[in-house]
Amino acid sequence: MQESAKMFSQMASVNLAKNVAVYRETGHHLLRLQVVRLAHLNPDLVRVRVVDVEGRLAMDATITKGEVLLSAYPQTEAPLVFKDPVVLRQIQELELSAYRVRGPRGRRLFRVIAPAVETWGQHTFSIVADFSYSRVNGELFHTALVTLFFLALAMVFGYSVAVLLARSITQSLEELHRGVREMSADRLGERVVVHSGDEIEDLAEAFNAMADRLQASIAALQEAYTRLESLDQAKRNLLANVSHELKTPLTAIRGYVELLQEGMLGEMTPPAQRAVEVCQNNVLRLSARVEELVELARLDRDDVLAVTGPVDLSALLRGILETVRPRLEQKRQTCAVRIEQGLPIILGSAEHLERAVINLVDNAIKFTPEAGTIRISAWTLDERGEPGVEIVVEDTGVGIPEKDLAAVFERFFQVDPSSRRRYGGMGLGLALVQRAVELHGGRVWARSILGEGTVFHIWLPVSGAGGWSASGRGSDTIDTAEKLADVEDQGGVEP
Repeated sequence: MQESAKMFSQMASVNLAKNVAVYRETGHHLLRLQVVRLAHLNPDLVRVRVVDVEGRLAMDATITKGEVLLSAYPQTEAPLVFKDPVVLRQIQELELSAYRVRGPRGRRLFRVIAPAVETWGQHTFSIVADFSYSRVNGELFHTALVTLFFLALAMVFGYSVAVLLARSITQSLEELHRGVREMSADRLGERVVVHSGDEIEDLAEAFNAMADRLQASIAALQEAYTRLESLDQAKRNLLANVSHELKTPLTAIRGYVELLQEGMLGEMTPPAQRAVEVCQNNVLRLSARVEELVELARLDRDDVLAVTGPVDLSALLRGILETVRPRLEQKRQTCAVRIEQGLPIILGSAEHLERAVINLVDNAIKFTPEAGTIRISAWTLDERGEPGVEIVVEDTGVGIPEKDLAAVFERFFQVDPSSRRRYGGMGLGLALVQRAVELHGGRVWARSILGEGTVFHIWLPVSGAGGWSASGRGSDTIDTAEKLADVEDQGGVEP
């Protein structure tokens, strides 16, 4: 009906508009005859209006049971009936518009707005025709009644045959279905009761046995999960308490060792001095491990990032370069920092981000041989449409086997446990990096070729801190082989 109404309106628009333009003042009878012919051609037509492009009504004809009530208005008296900007735009367009509307008493109508465009392109009037769904609905209703009648007969016949042939089977299946529905709604205590003496009863018993096992397994899993949660919390509490308890006496021991070295407690013999140096090295080593445990306990707290602020990554990375300078000079390694100009300021914890990057740089220094090269880079990088910053720490060290790349961020994991004596550490550094980065909504990953080096990537989202880095663009290079510290403008970022 709708396609027919569109085509009918488009075909009748030009002729009707021409007649309205000629007879709108004196030829109401002729216009009424034309509307009657249109209603005869399309019985669904209930109202047709001719309006100019300004929304003024030239003719309004309502068709009710074959009778036409027509009103035509001279150009000077035409009322403005269409003021809605959307409808007015549809009237002014050269394309046909069609949509559903509600008529009087809530009756559904299909409205077509068809432009009456003259052969030479003049567009003065448009036709607004309303079509009723009554006839179509009546036909559909009649068809539906016939369909439902035959369907009801078929259903009654089928149901009668099913009841006569399979009453007992149907009842057993209904009971089995009820039990399945109850269990699927998490009511695992429900059981299926079937006494049919056939395979359906065996199926119901097997289903009940499965439900018993499932219920027991869920209870055991819940108990194990609760116990694991409790043990994990106890482990975290113990780790935090032990770390803080060790920190205080270690501070005191470190202080007295420094007093002994400085001769504040009296002169010492050379063997005593060597013994104090050994003590100091081991105290420093133990202090570093305790600091890692304390930091891990801090990062596990929910409120660890309760206080955040703008973080200038450019300044942070340059500060890290100065921090690691003594270790680089000790191993005669070269370290270069490449920072993109205008690096965004992010919102977060400068302390935790600095610790994360320092851990990566420390690892690079530790596992890179003497006279090796370390590079630290930072640039803007959008990830899945979200703006962010990527920090890359690259070394030319021993590398990591590909099978261990995913596990290096696990707590207490070490690629080669036998290397602990040589390199030190407990396997917490990368776990601290991952935890700190994830708390900032970022991610960290690694690439490595065994024997050639490792590249660690940190991606951090740019939060609403506002502003841009004032640290500028360029690179800092520490060439410890030559004992030089230079600042150069490289004109870009070296990835």
